[in-house]
Amino acid sequence: MRPILMKGHERPLTFLKYNRDGDLLFSCAKDHTPTVWFADNGERLGTYRGHNGAVWSCDVSRDSTMLVTGSADQTAKLWNVQTGMPLYTFNFDSPARSVDFAIGDKLAVITADPFMDVTSAIHVKPIARDPSDRKP
Repeated sequence: MRPILMKGHERPLTFLKYNRDGDLLFSCAKDHTPTVWFADNGERLGTYRGHNGAVWSCDVSRDSTMLVTGSADQTAKLWNVQTGMPLYTFNFDSPARSVDFAIGDKLAVITADPFMDVTSAIHVKPIARDPSDRKP
């Protein structure tokens, strides 16, 4: 197997995540833009635009339809993988450092860094597939 060079981020990478099937690779970077690639040939499929700070981590749902990202801009975002559109934004009082879907993709756990007078925290947020069911 020969290495594949994937070019596209303008700042250093912070996190990489394969989807469950291994055909998609998601990358996060300090350039504010999570990106999805075909894993077998390195072709860029798309970029998720909407964060205003470094994106520290991401996770993809088991069926590869949703992506959750955590950012230094004090938000975690839920995205539609196929369209690249944001589905929901979770706001915090400090940077969102780590994100992960629970099995079943009905919950997301998000860790927030200590910041100013805010202590570090673990947030468990419900994930609704229907936008009308979303709660802050």
